Amino acid sequence: MLYRTKTIIWVVTAWLTILPQSIVRAQSTPFLTDDEIRMLVNEISGDRAFEHVRWLTHWHRGSGMEGYFKAADYVLQAAKEAGLQDVQFIKQKARGTSYTARSAELWMVEPVEIKLADIGDHALYLADGSHDADVTAELVWIGDASPEALDGKDVAGKIVLTTAPPSVAVRNAVWERGAVGVVSYVLSERKSLMDFPDQIAWTRIPMTPPEGKQPTFAFAISPRKGETLRRMLESQHVRDYFAIGKKVPGGRVVLHARVDTDIGTGPDYTGMIEGWIRGTTYPDQQIVITAHLQEEQGSANDDGSGVGNILELARVFNKLIAEGKMRRPLRDLRFWWTDEIYSEYRYFQDHPDEPKKMLVNLHQDMTGAKQSMGNRVQQLIFAPHSRTSYLDALFESIGTYLIQTNNAYLPAGRQGGLPHPYSRPIYSTRGTRDNYNARFVPYFDSSDHRCFVEGIIGVPAVALINWPDDFIHSTDDDLDNIDPTQLRRNNFLIAAMAYYLAFAEADDVPLLAGATFAQGQRRLANDLKVAMERIADRSSPTSGWKDAMLLVEQGIEREIRAVQSVRIFAGDNRQANRLIDRLVKRVKAKKAVMLADLRSYYQQVHGRRPPGVVLDAAEKAASKKVPVNAPIPVYFERRNQVRVATELHPLMRDEVYNFVDGKRSYYDIYKAVRAEALAAGEWYYGRVKLEDVVALLDAAVEVGALILK
Repeated sequence: MLYRTKTIIWVVTAWLTILPQSIVRAQSTPFLTDDEIRMLVNEISGDRAFEHVRWLTHWHRGSGMEGYFKAADYVLQAAKEAGLQDVQFIKQKARGTSYTARSAELWMVEPVEIKLADIGDHALYLADGSHDADVTAELVWIGDASPEALDGKDVAGKIVLTTAPPSVAVRNAVWERGAVGVVSYVLSERKSLMDFPDQIAWTRIPMTPPEGKQPTFAFAISPRKGETLRRMLESQHVRDYFAIGKKVPGGRVVLHARVDTDIGTGPDYTGMIEGWIRGTTYPDQQIVITAHLQEEQGSANDDGSGVGNILELARVFNKLIAEGKMRRPLRDLRFWWTDEIYSEYRYFQDHPDEPKKMLVNLHQDMTGAKQSMGNRVQQLIFAPHSRTSYLDALFESIGTYLIQTNNAYLPAGRQGGLPHPYSRPIYSTRGTRDNYNARFVPYFDSSDHRCFVEGIIGVPAVALINWPDDFIHSTDDDLDNIDPTQLRRNNFLIAAMAYYLAFAEADDVPLLAGATFAQGQRRLANDLKVAMERIADRSSPTSGWKDAMLLVEQGIEREIRAVQSVRIFAGDNRQANRLIDRLVKRVKAKKAVMLADLRSYYQQVHGRRPPGVVLDAAEKAASKKVPVNAPIPVYFERRNQVRVATELHPLMRDEVYNFVDGKRSYYDIYKAVRAEALAAGEWYYGRVKLEDVVALLDAAVEVGALILK
């Protein structure tokens, strides 16, 4: 990192106290100099990234599809052209049978001929998993395709129309009652049909039927078409239902479906693309930058945006190195374009020692949203509490800089003399001038970063995901809803973190450890607030006190882990390690202060001293069981076999696994996960109960994913 020594920090601090106010007002982040910020902003192009996205939207690129491999070929070549080293397609065991649809059309043939769907227009008209068909049959309306809705309906030999996901209708109407095919006008992500009348959802049906049942097909159409068909079926009037210039009677509709698909004839593998910018000094501290290639046709934002952005990031870093503006990094930059989530898990199973070489994961998913469309927000996602580290502090600092410089603030813009409307805006040539609508949020998964924060993998990760998004997994996720300006801004955030981490060494420990410590104080303040709220609940003073105690206990342990994580950069530098030791000592000292505050508050609220914490029988039993992870290949294979019903939020279910380290007992894991859920709020992570944690861990032990010490 350029000129980051203790002496320079002191000199800069002294100068800042005497320079005129007009010079020092510009926002910045301590992790990059203004010159470094300008260097990155000057070179990163949202327009270049957009051109990559444009190419990717051609292909329906579900896992195992011909379109996936065409997209992979494009990325492979683009990565080489961007200057990456050792670019390769890593073949991986397929997660299912290969599938590619060649042609599919759906026609109304009675009472009038109208083409309703054609995958030549868009691949999403046909549900993935559909088999060959050439069927003419009457259409029957079956509502939500539930057994109740189907009761009394004659669907045998007919095509059914439903608002349910086609997979539901296939099971209940085709395989249970003899229907021959499905037409669905469901929307993705539980959206209202009234809000998106012309959107077509990405759907799928089981490719392999139950024994003794025939394979089938399903079409997806828009709610407007679906509702028109329903009205025709339910009406006896003569009307021009589809506005084609011809009136026809309602009451009866006959469809003709033609489907041609290739199943099991394509490659018997999937895979991911990898490329490198090799570092000079720390080969076992790789910065892994990820996006995923697998999605439906279009899929410009999810995740064509991430794929295009990290291709552009590879070009930027290599160009800066070639021009001498940036030194070759000390650490490897490792770029992955993956078959979402599956590729990482498969790679870690095939190469169980590789995670030990990884420092962090920086992930982009849905980072090109035109935010003026659909009130979209860029979610800046912290790591879960099981992986809280210096990375969260770095992320927050650079992300806050980006938010502050690309949004309008009255005191700065109207009265402070800074440029209008944004103080240091990042725009693209063909992008909008929208603000950067972003917020930091507690951990969320459902994308590739989840694979890195797994307890058995242990790599800190942060991610960018846009939400809410009205267009995800539908025909609307296309180029018209992508903003090159937001591509450029989000790519700057990832680039700045990667750049800093690529060069950080012992001299950077004071800054990085201090930021981590300070961020931790804010987290502890929130822990204290939530603890006091639990104490103030007069309906459960005993359990409220237990929760208050575990919030403080787990919060202190979390912040100790976070500060300790900075040692990776300290190495054997005594001064840097001493500074970390002192900060850890300060964190530990905070525990007594927080507990004293809680005891005093409890006394005031309840008029008596707080009770002692006594474990009940279930807690005592849980404190005696210490789980250990099975070896990586066995662990992931067996964990997928766990079957147990609990009320745990899915993210907290994952955190139960993430806190397994061979030292924590069931009860320790429960306390850590409950504290995390309480800190975020029940509305965010649900309620964590000991019996659910115990049931999940016992089930994992039973299948062999975990082993009891």
